[in-house]
Amino acid sequence: MSGASASAPGDPHEALYQSFLDTLRARHAGFRIVRKSESPLSRVLDRALRLITGGRQSSFLDRYITTLGARVYVPDRWDAMPAAERYCIMRHEAVHIAQFRRFTWPGMALIYLLLPVPVLFAGGRALIEWEAYRETLAATWEVRGPAAARDPALAEHIVRRFTGPDYVWMWVRAKTIRRAIGRTLDHLEARSAPTAPAPASDPRT
Repeated sequence: MSGASASAPGDPHEALYQSFLDTLRARHAGFRIVRKSESPLSRVLDRALRLITGGRQSSFLDRYITTLGARVYVPDRWDAMPAAERYCIMRHEAVHIAQFRRFTWPGMALIYLLLPVPVLFAGGRALIEWEAYRETLAATWEVRGPAAARDPALAEHIVRRFTGPDYVWMWVRAKTIRRAIGRTLDHLEARSAPTAPAPASDPRT
């Protein structure tokens, strides 16, 4: 699948998205976007997740984006999504690409699946995903503004990802995630606050 998009003509964020894809290609030689419908591995993972979650995670192929190594696996509707949404998602997935590079495949498998436990308090998986969701908040703030980043619906979406079947119940303490979201938003607010100008010197001195 190429990086070409079928989004509406004149989408103001399309150039931003395409530029970010160019950055990823330059940084990661094996970077590719792959349709899940064309990936046998994705179909195997879909069946495994349905089995592990008792059918609660049944949308892996058509709703979720998955990064393995430098390959980003997307649903067939990917190119029809607004460019701003694709950009924010790809910022998230770029964090995972960097993690695979930093920790290696065996390291990511160990951290993501087993450490310290596979479910409920899967701290390794939670930390890996939180690093990426922190980037989701930053990208949303950048392209959609502070109000969108602070939208309670976005926070609850992230909380559900951590506490529900999407990532196989990796963290049961929702308040931990809400606090982390709040701290990240406060940091973004502080970072974007205008710097007060230096006081003018007194010309008489």
